[in-house]
Amino acid sequence: MLLKFLAGRGSSSLFARLFPAALGTAAFAAIAHAALVAVAARAIGVELIYIAAISFVVAWVVAVIGGAVLLSVTQVFGLGLAASLAVFLVAIQALTIGLEMYVFESGLDAVSWRYSLISVPSALLAWYLSVYACHKK
Repeated sequence: MLLKFLAGRGSSSLFARLFPAALGTAAFAAIAHAALVAVAARAIGVELIYIAAISFVVAWVVAVIGGAVLLSVTQVFGLGLAASLAVFLVAIQALTIGLEMYVFESGLDAVSWRYSLISVPSALLAWYLSVYACHKK
């Protein structure tokens, strides 16, 4: 309902970018995650396909839900490019850290810096494919 309300206010082009941005972000996250696992394990095998597939599904679901929220915040508050980029970077980092802590039942001190090798470029890609792409039009 919120999406229909926002789409009626001229943001339809912004939300039209939600699914392409989510697909691009999820594909990048899956490939990057599989690559990091391959480097850490020093091996390449069929398991990497499973890791990439599971990573893609999880990243796509999170990207669609999180992307809708981030695009809503961008539209409702009328954020510019710099402010929306900051919101994307901070929110996606917080979500990544929160998911890592929840899934692995660890504390903040156990969060690996390697997650930023995936989440920072993913945040930039999500912002570029959604907010920036609409701004260019």
